[in-house]
Amino acid sequence: MKDKYKKLYNIMELLDDSFIEEALEEEKGIRRFPLWKCIVAAACACILVMGSGLFLSKYKDNKSQNTGNVQTGKKQNEMLPGIKYEKNIADKNSLEKIVCSFISEGGGGGGGWLIVKSFEDVASKNPTRNNTGGITELPVFKNEDGLWSDVKDGQDFKESEIYFENRLYGEKRDYFYDGTLGGRWGVCFRSDKQESLTDQLLEYTFYRLNFRFYGEEGWGYDIMKPPSGTGKMYPVISLEEAEKKLRNGEFFSHDAYAADVAGTAQVLSVELEYMTEKYQFYLQPFYKFTITDKSWYKGLYKIMESQGCKNPEEYMPVSEVYIPAVRDEYLDIREKAVLRTN
Repeated sequence: MKDKYKKLYNIMELLDDSFIEEALEEEKGIRRFPLWKCIVAAACACILVMGSGLFLSKYKDNKSQNTGNVQTGKKQNEMLPGIKYEKNIADKNSLEKIVCSFISEGGGGGGGWLIVKSFEDVASKNPTRNNTGGITELPVFKNEDGLWSDVKDGQDFKESEIYFENRLYGEKRDYFYDGTLGGRWGVCFRSDKQESLTDQLLEYTFYRLNFRFYGEEGWGYDIMKPPSGTGKMYPVISLEEAEKKLRNGEFFSHDAYAADVAGTAQVLSVELEYMTEKYQFYLQPFYKFTITDKSWYKGLYKIMESQGCKNPEEYMPVSEVYIPAVRDEYLDIREKAVLRTN
């Protein structure tokens, strides 16, 4: 256990005081969906990895060291690989169609649903979460080899590998039918609230370090860097148009059950998110809706009870569904979602 904490201290030592304080204030006011009385304002859940005060004490003990890291980060910023994109659409008629695809690599511990204890378990630090208004166009990049580093399992990372400053950390988790922890994913990314919302989204996407936790002790990480090419600006649909598609069931999903509740699903959050998997032809934005539906609960609880879970009422089923953000006339959708759930 001590070795696990020692490894995770490295994350905390990269963070600045202002980001921790900001996260604490954000989590205090997170009750944006009154429907969910089960949502607990777990302050630090997305920042402290395990929710332990031990991380904060360790971080404060290294405050002077962290300040030095931030200064180093400022110097590193001068040498950051740039995220290059056209600032506006020169001619909509000249825009070529882009290939749009989606493949599901698994839907979480629930075989489609993500089983969580509260919405906080899947609440991201994406700067566009419930904040997509005003974005009418976004850049699309051609995918290329080498954007992701190879996954390094069980290795301590060095700060020299983290090429960006203003670091913020977030974490997500879900559970199996028996109530045991299914998976945990962390992300450390550059966050600069002084940038435009578009630039914040691109920094969240391309200046990042992903963590994957395997059980109690195993873990791995990989690092992403921006594409070398220049992104081409494309018009995107509005949130209202995306919501209409949601209700019509016009979305991709990891979850085989999501389409059945398109008209009745309750939206917990919405954000813009870039797909960056290696199989993608283009790195392009999607609207991601996190949803749930009251019709799912009875079936979920019955299954959890059969699997030995003694307190199924403490859990809730959610799904994440994806709607291409680029306007339809510029998309070449070559495949539908391939459902491969755990």
